[in-house]
Amino acid sequence: MITKDIQLVTSYSPLNNTNLSDYQTIDNVKTSIASDSFSCLELQSDKINFFRFITNGVLLNFVGVFGLMGNMISMIILSRPQMRSSINYLLIGLARIDTGLIITSMLLFGLPGIYPYSGSLFNYYYKVYPHIAGLVYPLATIMQTASVYLTMTVSLERYVAVCHPLRARSLCTYGRARIYLVGIVIFSALYNIPRFWEGKVKSEWVGEYNTTIYCPMQSTFRDNEIYQTVYIHWLYLICMYLLPFLSLAILNAAIYRQ
Repeated sequence: MITKDIQLVTSYSPLNNTNLSDYQTIDNVKTSIASDSFSCLELQSDKINFFRFITNGVLLNFVGVFGLMGNMISMIILSRPQMRSSINYLLIGLARIDTGLIITSMLLFGLPGIYPYSGSLFNYYYKVYPHIAGLVYPLATIMQTASVYLTMTVSLERYVAVCHPLRARSLCTYGRARIYLVGIVIFSALYNIPRFWEGKVKSEWVGEYNTTIYCPMQSTFRDNEIYQTVYIHWLYLICMYLLPFLSLAILNAAIYRQ
């Protein structure tokens, strides 16, 4: 339930498609290169706005709500005293992390996908979203990283339990599960610290509405070519795709053979 729900949610959002790093592809986010020549009121074509309204504004939010409900049910069931075990502790941690990922996905992509096509949520799109994006976006990447490595940890524990049952009693304990969870969260936070400096906010006075609007932009730090090549492209590819995929493939193959 937990894994299925979060996969459905992220499949409809730029969490996967843009690696949570391509600011210029996230709805109303602009690149800093054109900071002096664009207006925050500039929107995409009607076709793109309609597509994002369906995928982000409708599907992501709809599936996200069901994902939150599924995770809540999972946490309630797994938290029962008779369900106390190391694997269930990790699954509860995964459910909590996935819940955070769903919420941040809805804030970053779900709700902003509504306004450009429907005209609803003007204040959120132009006043709330630009200010919270700089904080919610790094939190989303932290949740994403933690979710990936918690999934790896669950597979590793199942591998030990199935292929090395005699060592499972000492390695797969409730106390060790806590250490694994805390370690993964700390690693995820440290790995994604640079994300906090990737964005900035542009303000613009609009006389037509007699109000000031805002839009998120890439920072000059995010525009650095070395940073993009090393951190955003190569490190992300290795840490978020190659290493987890190979690890899961090897562990599951070993479990299947056993």
